[in-house]
Formats: sequence, C-alpha cells, structure tokens
Amino acid sequence: AIPACDVESSGQRFARPTTIAELLALLAENPSAQIVAGATEIGVELNKKLVSFPFLVSTEAITELRAIVKKDDAWEVGGAATLTELEEALAGEIPAIDKMLLVFASRQIRNRATLAGNLVTASPIGDMAPVLLALDATITLASRAGERTMPLSDFFLAYRKTAMQKGEIVRRVTIPRRASSNGGQSARRKVDSFKVSKRRELDISIVAACFAIDFDGAGRVVAARLAYGGVAATPARAK
Repeated sequence: AIPACDVESSGQRFARPTTIAELLALLAENPSAQIVAGATEIGVELNKKLVSFPFLVSTEAITELRAIVKKDDAWEVGGAATLTELEEALAGEIPAIDKMLLVFASRQIRNRATLAGNLVTASPIGDMAPVLLALDATITLASRAGERTMPLSDFFLAYRKTAMQKGEIVRRVTIPRRASSNGGQSARRKVDSFKVSKRRELDISIVAACFAIDFDGAGRVVAARLAYGGVAATPARAK
C-alpha cells in the first residue's frame, strides 16, 4: 500500500515513507521507482541531463535508516545517514575518513549526500569507496525477502553496476573499528587516505587511495589492504 504522504504533481509521483517496511513495500510494488536520499546525484541528472524519474521515493523521513550505531567492534551506518552525520558520529576516531571527507565536495553537499548513496552510484572515482575497502567494510542490503550482507569488495560488479537487485535498499554499511588479529594477538593499525584532483577541494578525484596496514607486537605486517579509485572500471583493491 502507498503511504498517505504519496503525492502527484505534473504527472510525477512522490512518496515519503516513514518506516523501512513502507519503503520496501513501495519498491516491491513499483519496480521503476527511484530512491532519493541526498539527491546530489539525481539532482544533476534532472538538471543537466534532463532525465525523467516518474516516481521518486524519499528516505529522509525514515529515522531507522539515518541511525549511526557505535558497537564494540564496528560502526553501523544507516543507508540514509549523511556524510556530515558520519563525520560527527565518528568524532575523529578514523582519521582516514575525516581526511577524505575534508576534500569531498563542500560542507553543503556533505550535509545532504549519504555514505550509501556514494557507494550505490558505483562511480570508479567515488571518494569513499577506497577508504571503506581498505577498512574491510561490509554492506547490508534489504528487501521484502530479507537481508543479505557482503564485503564491499563484492558489491561493485562493473562500471556503474552493483550487486543490488530490484527492490533492495542499502540497510547499513558496517565499518570495523579494530585491527586484524594474529593468533588472538591484537594488532596495531596504520591507515591513511589520499586523493589527487585538479583542485585540492571541491573537485572529483583523478585517483584516490587508502592503505590499511596491521602490525603485530613485534612490528611484523599481519594484514595489508590497499584500495584505489580511478584506476579501473570500479573501485578496487590491489590484491
């Protein structure tokens, strides 16, 4: 059933569900519906490319999707949480994320753009993907059939193509807070992110990267994850 907030204007329909169940019902019943989160990408397509979206469904009123939860071993970032909300929640805990966010467009854009939206567009030069790949993040997709979780490295299939299926949304992105372990011994982690662009700020990447290296107590490398954007059709790890 369509939520009561559904409206129509000039032949275009808009809906603003308030729960995940309502959102999933809308998508199941309207396979061509387009989700609007921050609208930073759709806004460009509407304005510059004159793309038509007959049915837009906003996630902005779904409190569950905007939640950012701090757990002992990970951060769980809801699919509608903005980049500014992510930055404020982490409060500097993962400097590589803060460093990338500082050169991710402007504050006004980060106030609107969502972390999940930056991943779903599957741009090979999306700023956040290399950081999350290096941090071994996972992504949880939800539909009326249930939820499924996969490593972010399995999410990007081809240029602008992801593993998402019709009727699915990004329920959460999970970012580990701990370094790898080696035989039960906690490791020390060193992480840094980098972005090359024509301008230092307010510009898209030419290439971006993030490196996460874990060491044991003796200083030996126990794990290394090197991730890049702008070097292939998708964001990718150097294995």
